[in-house]
Amino acid sequence: MPTERRKMRRVAPPQAIGHYSAAEVGRLAGVSSRRVGQWARYGIIPSVSKKPRIYSYADAGEAVLVRYLVAQGLRPRDVRLIVENLREEYGSWPLASAPLHHDGKLVVEKKGRDIFISALKPGHEVIAGTLIDLKAVRAALERGGWVTLESPRKHIAVDPEWLSGRPTIRGRRIATETVAELAARPEGRDLLMEDFELTEDEIADAVAYENDVKKAVAA
Repeated sequence: MPTERRKMRRVAPPQAIGHYSAAEVGRLAGVSSRRVGQWARYGIIPSVSKKPRIYSYADAGEAVLVRYLVAQGLRPRDVRLIVENLREEYGSWPLASAPLHHDGKLVVEKKGRDIFISALKPGHEVIAGTLIDLKAVRAALERGGWVTLESPRKHIAVDPEWLSGRPTIRGRRIATETVAELAARPEGRDLLMEDFELTEDEIADAVAYENDVKKAVAA
């Protein structure tokens, strides 16, 4: 009886939808717009255009992943090497597309069941240990980006086809920035609850989220 060959299921590649400025990507990645521009010029993250720099939703997702890797102690040059090693096989957004995992300091690519190959140094084998699936980090984008990894907000959502891809109250066409600005006014909360029919929890999530973003970008 012939042995059936098992095929590795490939991850569906992201699509270049949405148009974000460096500042908007920075809000999602928890860094300054200047840092986003540096990453783009350094070849770490892609962009839809260069003059001016316009980024897609998928580009923003790569920026969130780069932010995570840098926060774990990897240098930008290391991240660029990882991206270059993976881009030929997995396309423009390899961190989102490749079956990557992370153990705190070393980025590795899953090959088989128990062996992981370093994406930083191709050919170096690592025995699988306690690894974090980077897909979980990438998934944070649709919940508001980098700051929601540590402080998830159930009422925050990001959809490139919903209000131009700005962070919004989930299921509603009102940006979190707008909610936070109105909530700071004397009669703002009443306006949000009466005219926009927002709940106190939705308003609180938007205000807390915007405060988290401002702190992250300013750090």
